[in-house]
Amino acid sequence: MNHDDAMNDDANSDDSGRPEGSADPNPPVRKDAVSPSKSSASLVGSRLGDYQVLRKLGRGGMADVYAARHLSLGRDVALKVLRSDYARDKDYVERFRREARAAAKLNHPNIVQVFDVGSSNNYHFIAQELIDGENLREALDRQGAMSPDEATRVLVDVASALEVAAEAGITHRDIKPENIMRSSRGALKVADFGLARLGGGAEGSHANLTQAGLTLGTPRYMSPEQIQGLVADARSDLYSLGVTMYHLLAGRPPFEADDPLALAVMHLHETPKPLDRARNRRDQDGNPDVPEWLIAVISRMLSKSPGDRFQSPSELLDAVRNEASSSTLPGFGIGTAAATIRLQRAADQARSVRTRKRLKLAIAILAPLICWGAAWAVLKQQPAKDLVSLLRPGVVPKGDSVQEQYFIAVNRNDEAGWESIGELFPPQDSSTHADYFAKSQIQLARLLVSQEMPLKAENVLKALLKDPQVNPAYRVLALVERCRLLEQQGADTDLDAAKQQLQAMVADVKTSSPTSLRLIQRVLPEAEQAHWEISSLGS
Repeated sequence: MNHDDAMNDDANSDDSGRPEGSADPNPPVRKDAVSPSKSSASLVGSRLGDYQVLRKLGRGGMADVYAARHLSLGRDVALKVLRSDYARDKDYVERFRREARAAAKLNHPNIVQVFDVGSSNNYHFIAQELIDGENLREALDRQGAMSPDEATRVLVDVASALEVAAEAGITHRDIKPENIMRSSRGALKVADFGLARLGGGAEGSHANLTQAGLTLGTPRYMSPEQIQGLVADARSDLYSLGVTMYHLLAGRPPFEADDPLALAVMHLHETPKPLDRARNRRDQDGNPDVPEWLIAVISRMLSKSPGDRFQSPSELLDAVRNEASSSTLPGFGIGTAAATIRLQRAADQARSVRTRKRLKLAIAILAPLICWGAAWAVLKQQPAKDLVSLLRPGVVPKGDSVQEQYFIAVNRNDEAGWESIGELFPPQDSSTHADYFAKSQIQLARLLVSQEMPLKAENVLKALLKDPQVNPAYRVLALVERCRLLEQQGADTDLDAAKQQLQAMVADVKTSSPTSLRLIQRVLPEAEQAHWEISSLGS
């Protein structure tokens, strides 16, 4: 059993997690307290709350996974334990808890069930269903490409799980073979809603993670909109499922590259090799063994534009079930699907030929103008760009609401993204706009500090602090950011003055704005309150 942590890129599990012999039903319980400074391996044999840790199953991007016994109920579970290097960061802890909240809302036979979330001795853990089996990546490595019948069952079961998630307003954002478990009895279950995005409402407010700007997901299976840092919805999950289905049937994913940037560009612009040719298997009559309707379904799921895909898991399921019962897809039959596929292949071939001709012509024209030494000198002076910077759209798209605009900015994490909030949703229009604008300016200041532009960051914070219309809570948080910046710069005199201003501002909030006080208490850890000598927040 391999419960990978989905907050991580490909293949970070270090153990297949399959049973290593029968476990002692009454293992010895260590009574000593578990220290978070110890290595995660020391948790084997320990107790976390009401759970006895039996053995380690694997390791993911943020959590170690163990088989454990729930002592009160006598039930074996998979225990995901946030690693201690992340447990000290409130943002990672919130992200970890968000996974539990997202998955706990879902109850379906094709979803790994979450039983409990808790903390013990400074360890944060999630207890979930223990699957005796393997994930589909392991199945691919062991037995090769699946039969069309096997793959169709995966398609239906995973789409059924995504249907339930979509109805709950949850997007998985990391569908891939590693996150689809198959039990020893053959049951298929979607695991690790660790990247899940909750919809609207208080619990779905997308925690304000300071590690913003990372495009979440696994590049090999990510949708074009995820790669570009745009908002992902259920249609993005369907794209990732389409990539997964292609991989299961062809034995390899539609796009392969050693470089993540090259892989991402393929998802944005390339057309995969036709599935039947990539699979290269024939039936008794010499025809491709994958039904043309299934190829057509997967091809539609792999459309670059979300609007060209199935618009929901329910629509996908209707198409597959109609095909299974009547051999026709809604809107077009098998013959039309086959013709569409053949036409698409011909068009792709023609496009490829045109592209190669244009490339040769461009090289012929530009070659004399290229000075390799000068180009190299210029490139040496340019800062390295990350994947998100290279692929994000130049123009910031406008969201349907200020909340959506904020999450577009979170995914981009660039100046244009953060500035778009105030430009597209003026803070003077409403208190909600004003609050999101204030949060965006604090995040912008953090970004500028990370890019070694402290003076520009300080100007952003000063402008926020001078605005009397800004919510007192965000003024306090902005001043904390300024104190942190001054401390980094070693500006002791200015830092002392800023700390005095901070203490006075906090004292004013305590007497005049209980709501703002609660917000500050929730966002600012106690250790940081103590550091800035405002630990009296809660008194």
